[in-house]
Order: sequence, then structure tokens, then C-alpha cells
Amino acid sequence: MKKQFGVIGLGKFGAAVATHLEELGCTVIALDKDPDLVDDIKDKVSFAEVVEAADPEALAATGIKNCDAVVVAIGEVQSNILVSLVLGELGITNIIAKASSEVHGRVLKKIGVKEVVFPEKDMGTRIANKITSSNILDYISIAKEFDIIEFEASKKLSKKSLKELSLRNRFGITVIAIKKGSEVIVSPNAEEEILEGDSLFLVGKTSDIGKFEREFSK
Repeated sequence: MKKQFGVIGLGKFGAAVATHLEELGCTVIALDKDPDLVDDIKDKVSFAEVVEAADPEALAATGIKNCDAVVVAIGEVQSNILVSLVLGELGITNIIAKASSEVHGRVLKKIGVKEVVFPEKDMGTRIANKITSSNILDYISIAKEFDIIEFEASKKLSKKSLKELSLRNRFGITVIAIKKGSEVIVSPNAEEEILEGDSLFLVGKTSDIGKFEREFSK
């Protein structure tokens, strides 16, 4: 059975989440009070409707209670908190809400939001990581103090096997995949040799990844 998700608030962040979920094969209920935003996305998701999400009856009528999770992507803080509260009152427990500040995030947690995301902060961190090292191709924060990075192998890594490098023992990080041109090797074995220009997908603590990056950047 396809998973079903609700996305409330169809600005840039909400629209991106909704369309990507749909591309991943999920059923998406996309809601906003702005008819233009709903019109922009209606052909990209399973269901799109103009609704005042702070109205419990109107929100319930959309079928939102049948969703596996609901993303609150509303930018305006008061409306964001109010809609999160309404979702909780409807019995929805798997709520992911966008926050604009640490204080906003703490409020959302106190009213029962399961997960709080900081799109602007996360993007800022992502950009900072990319511009401080020419080897970091991409960055994703997966939890507090834990990241995944895509790292372009330098000459310092070239023609060495994972066993020789012993990255887990030396830095506490794990290579989860290697991309060699168009080929992606998932869970590479210890004998896999790295060549300059390969993309390494690494997971570990932010501080440990930083030590690795300083050691092996160009």
C-alpha cells in the first residue's frame, strides 16, 4: 500500500516536499489557503485543495487524518503553531513542522510535534560546509551532530583501499557508498580501492567528519 502524506503550506519549502514525496511514489494531500499556490501544484500531486487549515472541521474533511504523517510547512509562526495544535486535536501524532527559530522549535515540541525542521538553518549549514572545502560536494544533517557528506577523493586518498585507510578506526566515520563515474557501489568491501575523483559518501559525527576533511582535502 502506498504511503500517504499531508503537506500544509505550499510555499517553496512545502511545494518542494510535496512534489518530491509524490515523485517517490507516495500519495500526497497538498493544502494551502492561497488558491494560486494550490493551482500551481495541483497537477504534480494526488490531491490539492484550498483550505483554511486552522479550521478543524475543514481540515478533517480533506482526509488528513488518514495520512501516515503530516508536514506543516507554513512560514507564519502563529498559523504554523495553530495548525500544529489542530492536527494534534484531530488525533494526528506524526507531525513534522517547519520552524523559523530555536524558540519556535521549542514551542512546537511542547505542543506535541514529533519532529521539528529548520530549512533555512539547515541550508545555511549546507552552504557553509560546501564553500569551506572544495572536496565536499554535498552535505545532509541526519540528526544532532551526525551528518552525511559526499566527498570528492583527493590525491591523498587515491590508490588506497578502505582497509588501508581504516577510516572507522582513525576517525570514527563510515563509508556507506562510493560513486565511480556512473557506477555506485553500496556498502563497499574493505578491499575496494579509491581513485582520485571518486565520490565517497560518509556518515559520522560532525566533529569526526571535520577531522577527516582537514586531513584529506586537496
